Order: sequence, then structure tokens, then C-alpha cells
Amino acid sequence: MACCLVLWGVAVALLAYVARKKDPAPIFGVYTRPGKWYYLKYVVFAAIYYFRKYAVRIRGAGDRAGQGVRAICDPALMDRAQPLSDHPKAFDAVFFIAADGAPEEEGTYVMMGSERRALGMCNGLFYIGLPGKGLLCSSKLPDTVLFGARSGEFGAEGIRMTPAEAMKRWTLNYQGKMRYQRDPTHEVEVTFTGEWTANTKHFDFDCDLHAPAVIRSIARERWSRQYFDDLKTAHQSHYEQFGSLRCSLTIGDEKLQFTLPSFRDHSFGARRDWSLMQRYAFHHIFLADGTKAAVGVICQPSTATNFEVGVVALPDGRVLPTKAVHLQLWQHGEGGTPPKDYGFSFRAGDQHYHVQVQVEHEAVHYVSSEWEARMQERFCRYVVNGVPGRGTSEFHYRHAGGRPATAADPEWYRRMSHAI
Repeated sequence: MACCLVLWGVAVALLAYVARKKDPAPIFGVYTRPGKWYYLKYVVFAAIYYFRKYAVRIRGAGDRAGQGVRAICDPALMDRAQPLSDHPKAFDAVFFIAADGAPEEEGTYVMMGSERRALGMCNGLFYIGLPGKGLLCSSKLPDTVLFGARSGEFGAEGIRMTPAEAMKRWTLNYQGKMRYQRDPTHEVEVTFTGEWTANTKHFDFDCDLHAPAVIRSIARERWSRQYFDDLKTAHQSHYEQFGSLRCSLTIGDEKLQFTLPSFRDHSFGARRDWSLMQRYAFHHIFLADGTKAAVGVICQPSTATNFEVGVVALPDGRVLPTKAVHLQLWQHGEGGTPPKDYGFSFRAGDQHYHVQVQVEHEAVHYVSSEWEARMQERFCRYVVNGVPGRGTSEFHYRHAGGRPATAADPEWYRRMSHAI
């Protein structure tokens, strides 16, 4: 009995000591660090997370997605344009990236995306990088606001992406003018047709992420009723898939054909408010040995300031979630200018991946009608564990400056394209 009383006394004293401790201040006032209750919160949220996954297997998903529960179980219903909610910031977005090239030469890159919004508006973009020509940008960039999107379609004003077979094939098309980044006054007429074919299964962020990575990102935040309300409100469904992109391209009188390893994603939800996002950094990697990866770190203060996410597709067909991404956002371009020659690492399965990045081309564009988000698209050489490759990286920054009145000025575009 005396021994039990002593143990209870020690436990109470320890609890009182921990309760009096102060949580460490966030780095730069933004990036939270594990606090005094971190391990207790980890255990609590782990119980919630795994119980939800277990309950789904027993009873079905119900109407609540996220935290281990997928939003849509039928891939055919998932891989198509989604109905937009009544919220003014409802969205439905698809994004395609492809890259390849010999290590000693300039790479070949394709990037096309569209974020569907209400009233026939979308945020759309198209980039092509070609050896000897540099980077070509669709004519409205750095503005991405496009009008005239038809109901249920991705794209407008010359950009169109269409699902042909759920989780297997998409078609990509562009018809219109593009601007050379090296000489923004030089525009050419471009026709592009792409056929995207999957070679891996899709990876659903709602249920396929590495569970401990999700749990630790939540456990390090300060909990309150408002925090969990924000977590529920900000939920978005997102999945990714690797494949190949067969391209036919006409630039003026010149015709080109090529096939590139590729990545695509699809995101949708009741609302996407870019003003809530502080920063993120994503890397899409295609290596010469057939390995593909998409890894990133997200800082959205209302939900998680250090959310490590990613997926790796191995040459043998296995698709693995990343267990950790060792890239600290506050050490990489926190002042607004991301590095162009740097490294980081990540872990998936039993393998550690050490990544070297060297930027080959870089451009900037803005998202939403109010330009709430600044995206810096970087077209990169990669070396991962000694294996060369190509790909892209995207650094996002919250943009509070609003829409500049001179955005259509080619000289302004030239300055923005080269002074980032």
C-alpha cells in the first residue's frame, strides 16, 4: 500500500511539473514545435485515427472523410469532375507533370493544370520546357484566371484535360499562344496533344498516407474546439498517381513527339481558401532507374504547420507512403526566395533517399482571382542516392499584395520571371 501511495505521489508531482512548463515558442512565430503534452496527444489522436479506420472496415465510411477515411470508394466516381458545393470557394482541380532528359543536356518538361471554380471560371496554366528553346509559358501567365469553362470540364481558353478511362487514361490538349520565358515579347502558336496512361495504382491521401506522419503533425499543434472545427472545415480530398505521357507538339511549323514519365493529382472539396495556406514545398521526381516520387511539406497554420506527405513508386510496381520528409520549410526560402541548389532527404519503406536538387528553369504564377497564392514553379535536375533524374519542385507562398495593375505588361512579366 505504501509503495502505491509513493508511486501515485510521484505521478501527481510529475504531472504538476509538466503542467507548469511552457510550450516552446513557434519558429518565426509560425512553425509549431512539440509541446509538453505532445506524447499524450500523440497517443490520443492515434487512438482516434486507428479507430476510425477500423470502424470503416466494420460499418462503412459514412459521410465523414479524412483522418484515415476515404471520401469516395468507387474509383469511377472519384476520377471525374466533381460537383461543386455552394460555397464561393468550392473547387475541383487536376494537375499533370512530366519530365525527362539526358543528364548532360537540358530537360524536356510538361506541366498542365486546372482548378475548377464557380461561374465558369478556373485557374489554368501550361508550361513546356524544351532543349534549346528553354521554357514556354501559356500566354496569360503569371495570371492563371481563365473564363468560359464548360460545366464538368477541366480547363478553359485553350486548355482542356479529360478523363478517358477512370484511373487509367486521360487526354490533355492545348491550342493557343505561348510566350518564351527567355524573350517574353516572342509569342508562338502552339498545338499540344497528350495521352496520359497510368502505370501505378492511385494513392489516396485520405487513407494511404503513413499514419504516424499524420498523427505527429496533429499532435504538435495547440488543440482547442476551434482547432478541430478548422481541421474539419479545411479538409480536402486528394489523390495522386504515376504514369507516362505521350506528347505531340506543334510550335509554329515545327512538329515534335516524345514520351515522358509523368505524375498527376486530383483534389476537390467544399472549399479551398488559399489565404489559409502559409507555405509548402513539393518535389516531383522521375529517376533514370524508373523510381518516381512526390514528396512535400505543408504549412497551413489553422491545421498543421509541419505536415510531411508523399509517395514513392518503385520500379517493381510497389507504391509506398513516405514515412518522413526531412526538409524544414523555415530553412528553405523562408524570406520568399527558394534555393536553386540544395538538398534534403526522405524515407519510404526501409530506404532513406538523399536528394540533390538543381533548378534548370524557374517561373512564377498566381492563383485565385485575388492572387492570394504565389507559386514558384521550378524545373529541375535531380540526383537521388547517386541516380540522376528530372522533375519539378513547387514552392508556394501566401501572397498578400493583391493583383498588380501591371500584370499584363511584358516587361513586368520579364522581371518577375527572372528576379525570383
